[in-house]
Amino acid sequence: MVTNVRTFLRDFTTFKARARKGETVRVQDKEGEFLFTAATPRKSLLAAAKGRITCHEDLTKPTLPSGAWKPSL
Repeated sequence: MVTNVRTFLRDFTTFKARARKGETVRVQDKEGEFLFTAATPRKSLLAAAKGRITCHEDLTKPTLPSGAWKPSL
């Protein structure tokens, strides 16, 4: 759906509902065009970290040698 900024702001709830249903709203102004779509939030912290955290070692054993970790205050 294509609209202008004034109509988009006036009927924002209508366009938000359309975006939730999967439609893409194109908002045109003098400088260009903007796309308004709905993003689905992740359901859990584990789902948000999926593909970003990898464990390659057995974490039941120490991961660093004895003197390798030196905290600083």
